[in-house]
Amino acid sequence: MTKSARPRKQTAPAAPPPAAAPVARTTWHRMVLPGIGFACGVAATAIVLGSGVAPVGHAEAQAAAPAAAAVPEALIARIGQLESALGRMEAAAAERSDTLARRIDRAEAFRSPQGERFIAAALVLQASVATARPWLREYQAMARLAPPGMLPAPLSEVLLSHAARGLPTEAELRERYIALVPQLVARVPRQGDMVQQAVTTMRGAVASIGLVAAPAPSDQEQAIEGVVQHLRRGNLAAAVGDAAALDPSLQPLLAGWLAQAGARLAVEQAVQETLLRMLAAPPRG
Repeated sequence: MTKSARPRKQTAPAAPPPAAAPVARTTWHRMVLPGIGFACGVAATAIVLGSGVAPVGHAEAQAAAPAAAAVPEALIARIGQLESALGRMEAAAAERSDTLARRIDRAEAFRSPQGERFIAAALVLQASVATARPWLREYQAMARLAPPGMLPAPLSEVLLSHAARGLPTEAELRERYIALVPQLVARVPRQGDMVQQAVTTMRGAVASIGLVAAPAPSDQEQAIEGVVQHLRRGNLAAAVGDAAALDPSLQPLLAGWLAQAGARLAVEQAVQETLLRMLAAPPRG
């Protein structure tokens, strides 16, 4: 019994302790080595990213510098445009203010008793101008009643220059022009040679007694007759314009008539302009 028990005690040697050391060493390597690899990867990534970010950031800074410099220039230009626009608006506002002030002054003058008397005097002057007699007293009365700015110097000079003598009426001007027509027709330049002109003259003389048809009127003769038609319709301005456009050889005969007709047109326009300037100011509500 004792001999068989001894071999049993020797058959179980202590082998496991030497095998435990490699197992512990392997576990440590499995835990540490991945951490070292991860740390190396992180470090490498940081190096790579660091090396890439620095140039990109520098390039962006260089690109942003001109843009940052351009912003103030654009802002200055915009401010200049705004100042220019503001100046134009201020000028327009000042002009509107002056216009409004003038209209208010005219409205006050229109509503005043003096303004009403001035309009009445201007109407009396207009009626006097339509006649052939002088209108100096009527003009002086209107000038005394004129509110400030209602009778400018050009209008006053035109009215005063003819007030002491007066001017022919439109009816008188029409009669005077019709009296000039035979002389104008006789001086109309004839086309063709002397023989053709003599034939035309003889034909006209024979046509006057009804033996033959009258020759066709020339362009100048038609223009002379057109002036007569304007005067008969009361269109003095058109008559003066057409008469002034006749042949230069006819102008010496028309010089006196054109001067009187032009003066009448100027006076009538001056009176009308005076009334319109006064009536253009609306009364304030």
